[in-house]
Amino acid sequence: MASEDHQISPERNGDDEKYMGEKQETPYVDLHESATAKIKNPLAHLSNDEVIKDVQEFARVNDFSDHTDLLIKGALVAKDPPAFESVPGLTEGEKEAIRNEVLHKWRQPKSLYFTIILCSIGAAVQGWDQTGSNGANLSFPDALGVPVSDQLADGSPNPNAARNQWYQGLVNAGPYIASAFL
Repeated sequence: MASEDHQISPERNGDDEKYMGEKQETPYVDLHESATAKIKNPLAHLSNDEVIKDVQEFARVNDFSDHTDLLIKGALVAKDPPAFESVPGLTEGEKEAIRNEVLHKWRQPKSLYFTIILCSIGAAVQGWDQTGSNGANLSFPDALGVPVSDQLADGSPNPNAARNQWYQGLVNAGPYIASAFL
């Protein structure tokens, strides 16, 4: 296990991981001392038997008994990722998939990239819509003769202020109400 004061070298930022089949220590640092720190692996100090026992208990309590073997393999890989080749029960296909996660980080299904791009564009459009609504709130009520302040321009009380504020809210909520029905 790595010592408490072990520092990650500044040249390494974690993006240059390479496939390694042998067991190695995973360095970590105190998160309060470094912005590039790695969180200490909570499974690293446990024996394989302890990990297996914990996974079996987790599967039993959470009704995952049908998946216990798969969860055990996953936990043993997570316990010491660089030594995944030595995890008992991993098929060659599973080992190849783990190797590809490290060696080809950006090899993902096109549908995943499409989903990410689509959601990003949707978030940008929603932000523009909210910005436009917020900016319009500053001027449209008065420009359309629907003042929302408690006092009118001449200083007299506005008897319709509450109703006009509801109108303003309805106009602002219009795009969201409409999208709820689409």
